[in-house]
Amino acid sequence: MTIPQIGPLVVLTLKKPAEAARQILALNLGREAVWLSFFLVVVFNCLIQLSTDLIFMAPEAPVNAEAESIPFILIRSAGAMLLSVVAFLLVGRVLGGSATLSGLLILMIWLSFLQSGALLAMVFASVALPALTLLLLLATLGWSLYITLHFLNEAHQFGSLGKAFAVILLAAIVALPIVLMFNPTGPV
Repeated sequence: MTIPQIGPLVVLTLKKPAEAARQILALNLGREAVWLSFFLVVVFNCLIQLSTDLIFMAPEAPVNAEAESIPFILIRSAGAMLLSVVAFLLVGRVLGGSATLSGLLILMIWLSFLQSGALLAMVFASVALPALTLLLLLATLGWSLYITLHFLNEAHQFGSLGKAFAVILLAAIVALPIVLMFNPTGPV
């Protein structure tokens, strides 16, 4: 994919996520490209998380407050994405889907890239217009769910957004105990 194609693909993803998913899956990216994209989006997410932590650090917080280490953020981000993709894959297959790990991974990478861009926009919006931050957050969450439903439907070739929604619910039920096992005191 070349750089000029990214802008129209963003617009297509927001307007017609099913068609965007078909185009992304039709790229048939090699294993190296998929994993390189995965690591790039993990690093991008880490940079955005660190920047938001610095921007929104509480003024009363001590200067030497312990921040999360960069390797920990990277590992947590990579692990969360991989866990969700594997859960989507396995639950989808149980429900009769036919997605591949590579196909689901590249779709979730693209979605994560878009969500990171939306988070970056929220950071700027919260500085300029703090009242719009919550509204932008809710819109991003809703749009992400809408896109995820269509991506899962296309990847598994269900032909039903209901089955895609069932995959999300069941994958959450499967993944939650694993998340709690590795991070029992952290937020879920």
